[in-house]
Amino acid sequence: MSEPTQMTWGGINYSCTVVTESQPAVWAFPVGMHQQYPPEMWYAATLHDTTGKLNNGYKHTGIDLNLDVAPHGDIERTLGLSVYAVTDGIVTYITQNWSGVPMLVINVLHAGEPLWIRYAHIVPCVMLGEVVHAGQPLGGFADWGASPSKGDHLHFDCALDEFTREWLHMGIGWIDPVTILSAHLDPLRVQAMLRKG
Repeated sequence: MSEPTQMTWGGINYSCTVVTESQPAVWAFPVGMHQQYPPEMWYAATLHDTTGKLNNGYKHTGIDLNLDVAPHGDIERTLGLSVYAVTDGIVTYITQNWSGVPMLVINVLHAGEPLWIRYAHIVPCVMLGEVVHAGQPLGGFADWGASPSKGDHLHFDCALDEFTREWLHMGIGWIDPVTILSAHLDPLRVQAMLRKG
């Protein structure tokens, strides 16, 4: 069942619907909803690794998702592909300048607890305070340079703490998004999508 309620966020009141346990949340892939480019055609250019052991010394929260179609690096924007909400939530943060590119954060429920999901390097088509739903387009890929190492991609990460900062902060309770996606989606499809590019 759904229960209408009021929610206050950042001093603003929102009318929302609480999803109870009898109404399991729907989840979707953040990329690859386009029929021609399914999730299996994407790859993780950079893995979740706050130690630097998996990324040749580069400390990184979350995963960077790229489409495995040549020319790698800018094809996502050229094709006009979108990034999608992985589940229902509320947009709690948007900036046009996160290390030079736009990004947004959505607060969702995972295992009954709040989880903040960041979608970076995308141009948002949603607004602050907007309630979004699983599979809903959140925006297109931002221009992040022409080289394959810095080309268009989705930076996707998850945290247990409210995210309102523009800069990397290792004190946040980061969670590997692969674990989250695998818990709600077909884990074999998630692994196929998240192979290291």
